[in-house]
Formats: sequence, structure tokens, C-alpha cells
Amino acid sequence: MLPAILPLFPLPRVVLFPETFLPLHVFEARYREMTIEVLNSHNHLVLALMRETPEGDSLGEASPTYDVGCLAEIVRAEPLTGGRWNLLVQGKETVRLLGEVPGKPFRQVKSEVLPFDGSQLWPGPQRRRLMESLQTYAEAEGFQAQMAELLELPLEEAGRLYTLAMAMDFEPAERQFLLEARDLLTLADRLLHLLDFSLRGRCLGGL
Repeated sequence: MLPAILPLFPLPRVVLFPETFLPLHVFEARYREMTIEVLNSHNHLVLALMRETPEGDSLGEASPTYDVGCLAEIVRAEPLTGGRWNLLVQGKETVRLLGEVPGKPFRQVKSEVLPFDGSQLWPGPQRRRLMESLQTYAEAEGFQAQMAELLELPLEEAGRLYTLAMAMDFEPAERQFLLEARDLLTLADRLLHLLDFSLRGRCLGGL
């Protein structure tokens, strides 16, 4: 069982989804300390998107984050010179951040798991529309082969949509919009909405 308080790793312009993977490079002193503590205990932390990208050389030490983030597990850790680390984390569950807790050099947060309902039947027309938009998007971006590979991955429906979302060229706030979907149909509908919005923007840009 995980502790009630977990390290918070705020990220600029990056959103992690459940069932997906993300490489992290840890170089700041307090997060090097966090990494050692986490690796010596439960291997879990919370990743959350910063509401604003830090300016200049600022690392966003106190930057506010969105209230919904992703519980992540460190699945690979590579120590580097100078105490730095290369980490590979896997998203486990979407969580709501309930408040930061002082007491450590790095940020910590209380959180609660947000249930996700993946049990609904996915209507055929919605699925067909989404597949058509994905193919159109892949053709516009020139990665049809990669898209085909992603669609063939042996994943549950939600994991497949999250993996596709990681591959899309969406803005951070748009990815956050997907992360906050609480059921499969809403997730699919939001992904379709963002794909259609992106494709319309490309058409307008080509006029």
C-alpha cells in the first residue's frame, strides 16, 4: 500500500497518461534526493502539468500545477555522473491533487485516485469516426506506419486511446483535457474533438 503523501514531480508542457511510458532526466539537487528516496521505498510519485511554463532558467520550483495528475511508477532507473538519473516511468492511475505538504526539500502532495469507467459499450459510429480521423491525421503528419503499429498494440481500449494521445501533436492543455476524462466514451469523444480541431486548423492553414 502506498503512503498517503507522495513526491510531486511538476512538469512543464508534459502530461503522462495511465498505461503509457515517459522518460525523465533528473538533474536538480532536490529531485535527485527525491529519486533516491523513492527508489529505496515504493517507486511511486505523482506527475502533474504546470499551469504555466517557467521563464528563463527558472525550474518552476513553486509553479502551480493542475489539480489532476497521474500516479507513476519508476520502472527503470539509470544512475549518471554527478548524481543525475535517467528514469523511465509508467502511468498507473489518474489522481486528484488534494494539497501539497511541506517537510521535504522536494515537493510532496496528498492525492486520491479518480475512478475511470472503461466498461461502457463503444458505439460503432463513434468508433468509425475516430478511426477515420486517426487515419486522416496520420496521413497529414506522415506517420501512417507508426499509427498502424499503435493500433495493433495488445492494449485495453483506454490504454490504446491514451497511447495514441501520447503520439499526437497536441498542446499540453489539450492533453490535460484528455487526462481529466473519467470514462471511456468521454475520452474517445474528447480525442475525436481534438483530432478534428487539429485537422481543421491544418486545412485553414493551407488556404
